[in-house]
Parts: sequence; structure tokens; C-alpha cells
Amino acid sequence: MCFSATASFTLSGILIGVGTVSVVRSSSPSHRLLAAAPLLFGAQQAAEGVIWLTLGDPSRATLEHLAVDVFIAFALVIWPFWVPLSLQRIEMNAARRRIMTALCWFSGIVAVSAGILVSRWQPTAQINEHSIRYDYPGTSNAALHLLLVLAYIVSTIAPFFVSTARLARTLGVVLTMSVVAAAVIRREALTSVWCFFAAALSILVFFAVSADRSPRTAMAQP
Repeated sequence: MCFSATASFTLSGILIGVGTVSVVRSSSPSHRLLAAAPLLFGAQQAAEGVIWLTLGDPSRATLEHLAVDVFIAFALVIWPFWVPLSLQRIEMNAARRRIMTALCWFSGIVAVSAGILVSRWQPTAQINEHSIRYDYPGTSNAALHLLLVLAYIVSTIAPFFVSTARLARTLGVVLTMSVVAAAVIRREALTSVWCFFAAALSILVFFAVSADRSPRTAMAQP
């Protein structure tokens, strides 16, 4: 996240609190995966807080590398698969559910591929003005990076426009706007800045799962 370790840990605490309440208030077991979004983002932001505290300190290099791996694992492996899966579990429309299932398979391939590639590329972090920039020294293949970015966008944003869940399209639109804003504001630190926006926006999930407490219609649009 931008700014500082304090900002990262503060947002992490807020997200964990919101996520806990969101899971408790979720209307049915099928909604709990979606309801847990703020909790997972809270853990990811805590990892970036650790990165802020350990960067440039040789005595804590092992902890820094671990925190970088955790943050990148959330960003590039967990989220691409989690988004379509959490929405597929609550989808009520049969046709849309089939599309979401196909997206789950696609996103699973994206997540596994990203995990393998990142493990080979050995990601590193460095402070870039008031943000953290993540680099991948193990590769300089721009075409492959672009392909991964496009596949990542399909995995993490497209499901919101397929879903008939309450507030899903709103989340999709806002996430799309946030990734564009992040690219404009801090292109060189896109991963960090966009994850910050996405983390803050995940609070909308609380309102989505709390909008209707009925087990069958909690996320279904009229």
C-alpha cells in the first residue's frame, strides 16, 4: 500500500474487523467465501506493512522476503482464483453459473501459472517515493508480462460483470476504475497501489452480504 507501514497496518486492522463481522453476518455458508474478502485483504495489507518495516535491513532480510512472497501470492495467485469461485458459489442463474464455472477453470490455470512463474522470477520489493514497487529480476519478457496482466484482469474483474449477485456489477465498475486510476497515479507501483484500492473497496462486500439476510436471496438481484 502507499504511504507507510502505519497506514498498511491501520487498513489491515480495519479490514480484519470488517471481514470478521461480514463473515458472521453472511446469510449462508455459500456466502462466506465472498464475505471473507476483507479478512484476506487485511492479511495481505499486514504483509505489506511488514515489508515497509524490513526493507533495507539486512538483519531482517529473511522476514522481508517472506512478506514479499506472501503479498505477491495473494495478489497474483489467490485473488485470480478466489474472485470467480466466491461468485460462482452464490450464483442463482443457471446459465451465468455455467459461465462462472468456466471462468473458475480459466482462473485456476492463471493462478497456477502465475505461482510457477513468480517462484522462478524471485520477486523483490523497493520503496518508490511513497509506494512499494515489486520487481521480477528473473525475467524481462514484456510480452509475457502483458499476457499475464490481461489474463489477471479477466480473472479478477470479468466475474463481477457475469454475476447476478447484488452489488457485483457496482464492484466490477469501481474495480475497473481503480485499476485505471492506479495505473495513471503510480504505474511503476501498480501492484501495490491497485491492491490498496481493491482492499478499501472490499468493504463494499460487507454491505453486499448484509443487504439481505435470506439464505437463498441474499445476493440475488431482483
